[in-house]
Amino acid sequence: GLGWTTNVRTQITIDHNWFANTKQRNPSVDNAAYAHLYNNYLTAQADPGDPVWTYGNWSRGATKMVIENSYYQDVQHPYQADATAELVQRGSILRNTTGRHDEWGTAFDPRDFYAYRLDPAAAVPALVKRFSGPQQRLGTH
Repeated sequence: GLGWTTNVRTQITIDHNWFANTKQRNPSVDNAAYAHLYNNYLTAQADPGDPVWTYGNWSRGATKMVIENSYYQDVQHPYQADATAELVQRGSILRNTTGRHDEWGTAFDPRDFYAYRLDPAAAVPALVKRFSGPQQRLGTH
């Protein structure tokens, strides 16, 4: 979980991550002023027989969340929002998902804060798999 404060001032960006074999908080954001999640890959089953998730992304409290060009596969409740939060989703791909797909409010425009480049949602699984884990070019193996 991210935020979890009472002052609603936190600003968070989460991008190009691979969330696999977890059950929740991928992320869950509570009372953050702004949360921008883009080009993330969420999958409940990296290997056959892995457990089903309880949820993917959750906008809680007074959080204003924008999700863009992410890829959800085999995820129960891919994204959801409390009645007091806002969540805007654009351009994501959902494969074999069930449950909540909440969207309400206007949230915010991330480009008011910084410039960024969105990768196509269809390319996200290959991108994050290619660059996840130890990278020899970074000096680790």
